[in-house]
Amino acid sequence: MAELETGGDSGTARRTLDADPAAAAIVDYLRDHRAAELPHGGDRTLLDHLCGTFAIVGRWRQPLWLQHAALIHSIYGTDAYHQQLISAAAAGDVASIAGARAERLAYIVSVTPRGPLFAGTYKWMSELPLRATDADGEAVDRPAPTRDELDAVLLLHMANLAEQSRGPGGGPGAWLAKSRDLAEVIADSDAVTVPAFFAQLAAFSADDEARARQMYLQAIHDPGGARADRFALVASVCPVVAEPCVWLSHLAQVRGDGDLSRQWAAQARERLVELGTPWDPRLTYPEWLTLIDALDRSDQGAPPAGPVTHPRALLHAMASGLTAAGPGRRGQHRPPGRIAPADAAAGRSRLLRYIERLGGLPSPARYPDLISRPWHRPQDFPIVAYLESNFAAIREEVIALDQARFQRESERIPRTGNWDVAFFYERGRRHDDVCAACPVTTRGIEAHGAVLTAAGLIYASRMGACTHIEAHRGPTNVRLRCHLAITVPDGDCAIRVGGQTRRWEEGRCLVFDDSFMHEAWNATDNDRIVLIVDLWHPGLSDDEVTLLEALDTHTYRQAERLNRYWSTNAGAPGR
Repeated sequence: MAELETGGDSGTARRTLDADPAAAAIVDYLRDHRAAELPHGGDRTLLDHLCGTFAIVGRWRQPLWLQHAALIHSIYGTDAYHQQLISAAAAGDVASIAGARAERLAYIVSVTPRGPLFAGTYKWMSELPLRATDADGEAVDRPAPTRDELDAVLLLHMANLAEQSRGPGGGPGAWLAKSRDLAEVIADSDAVTVPAFFAQLAAFSADDEARARQMYLQAIHDPGGARADRFALVASVCPVVAEPCVWLSHLAQVRGDGDLSRQWAAQARERLVELGTPWDPRLTYPEWLTLIDALDRSDQGAPPAGPVTHPRALLHAMASGLTAAGPGRRGQHRPPGRIAPADAAAGRSRLLRYIERLGGLPSPARYPDLISRPWHRPQDFPIVAYLESNFAAIREEVIALDQARFQRESERIPRTGNWDVAFFYERGRRHDDVCAACPVTTRGIEAHGAVLTAAGLIYASRMGACTHIEAHRGPTNVRLRCHLAITVPDGDCAIRVGGQTRRWEEGRCLVFDDSFMHEAWNATDNDRIVLIVDLWHPGLSDDEVTLLEALDTHTYRQAERLNRYWSTNAGAPGR
């Protein structure tokens, strides 16, 4: 996806705009009205703020209409931001670009007093009409806001707080406790989904937040012996923020403890993806992810010499170390705990052993020396961060797929009930119609190391009511299988791999090795839908993956040629 020229988190937001024409049109409209020139605190512009809020609402897995509302939420001004980018009289133009639902929400935001809103007494607004002015300057009454609209306004304010909260020196601001209070007001909302991380803040007070911020800054600026203890205490007091875990990963790396460094990096990634926004905004969301990836590959570069007292300095030091050491395949990190060959020659030797085992076997050989366990940690895979943070858009795309694109699953796996699939990639063949219908989904799977060759499958899997897919195993251990849960009915609906049973959770990924015996069932009255993406096993080296891809591609093309040859001969005269 294209980046906004301004960089920062507005650039992050643009990651999804190529796949979201409506959002791209809104950004162009905002640019035409000089949103990139209107200041919004510090050296940031109104466009920076709008795009940043849009990105957060997307990472919080809200529906597209609400994401679009975030992109225009303060264009009419608010009681705290008095500059008006666009007159409310132009509501028709805004609605034609952003959608009537998003435009109406932006107008409600502009006329809603924040005092009663933040006090949790927002429901009185539903009794009042909204006064507006039409294009001719005539006063008109808009319909009173509904409960669902007011819930959406509250969630927008929560994202707005998160996006612009900054403390002295640009460090963490105070927004978590306040937003947690707002989250409690809309906990039973039918219109929006409260981000799950707020549940971890149930006993978290404003005083806790103030102490955590103070201790975090002390730990950064004071490189003394108590530094690690302070970061660990912050990570404990505030269980949703990633930044203290990042610093703990760095300190473990400095001590030479690579395993602990990668464990802290994995914890940091999990928290950052869940929170959906930086706590310490001195780095943007993608910059913190880049730093986490660098720490997770800490064996590829030397740690910074001497103490580091600013996150940007740590980012630069780690990025420099990785550049000198050489990037991994497609810029990805490798999950911890892998068994990988020591060098390229060792990898090629292991691949040769694998190929030698293929000849004459009734079933595919197992690839040697790969870690073998039924379940893997989803947060260790970069594609999971993409899928989960773009869940709202992915879910809309998959749900909206034309039913004609689904077909009965044809593998000879015993089952009862109905099991239908819609392929994105089928054993190396790209299904262009499905990929075109799901641009956000397709961009993620094509950019994050999914198996796009004959070794893998990528598809939407719909398991009907009262369906049981009996125990079976996949053909190879060179891949792992990722499930993103799209819709999961309440009741007995689960998957068992290697004797361990887990349930899907909507918007969450499971990663497992399908070369283990596994089965799945849906004993409810509704469909279960998951997006299935095959991934290369993280124990494979970059060279091994490249060679396996080449082998798969050659095999696929040779099969195509043979099919054409046999078809031609079958139709030849005299046959």
